[in-house]
Amino acid sequence: MSVIRFPRVSDDFGTPLFLFVDLQREYVVDGRAHALRHRQPWTGNCMRLLEFARKRGFPIAHFRLLKREPFFNRATPFAEWIEEFRPWPHEMVFERSQPSCYANESFAALLESLSRPDFVLAGLTCETNCLATLFDAHHRGHRALLVADASASRGLGEQSEGQVHDVATAIAGLLCEVATTAEIVARFAGRKPSLAV
Repeated sequence: MSVIRFPRVSDDFGTPLFLFVDLQREYVVDGRAHALRHRQPWTGNCMRLLEFARKRGFPIAHFRLLKREPFFNRATPFAEWIEEFRPWPHEMVFERSQPSCYANESFAALLESLSRPDFVLAGLTCETNCLATLFDAHHRGHRALLVADASASRGLGEQSEGQVHDVATAIAGLLCEVATTAEIVARFAGRKPSLAV
């Protein structure tokens, strides 16, 4: 069976929101069930992307997964932000209990209120949270751009984190553009942020 790829719409992104998904301690504390074995390159690239968005004045949204179970529980320190990714007071913060960022009704309403709901997506984990968000964006006609090297995936069964991430980003490529941190920085370096509603 072959896959037919249709050409993408060629018009450029408007001013994107920069979305940082689930940069929580649950993923980086050794011994936790969801802890990633590899911290690079995603950590360094996420930090570079966040610093770029802050310096240029792009709108930034942070997402946090919170559940009523032992993992991602608000009452534990593991649900907290990884310290270097802690949101600044003026940045948006959205919480949800389901994988997709659209599970937060306020975020979904925000995107619906924009004339061009474009976003750049980075963070954890690509095989679930990022893909779920990208599927929802695709169905709503919202434009997304996944930053592959500023996101990471968990291993599944015999498949390593890297192998799962390669598959997840390949699937993402069917739904949206996929780029590197360096490509995003170069693409939006000259852009003046403006959110038209």
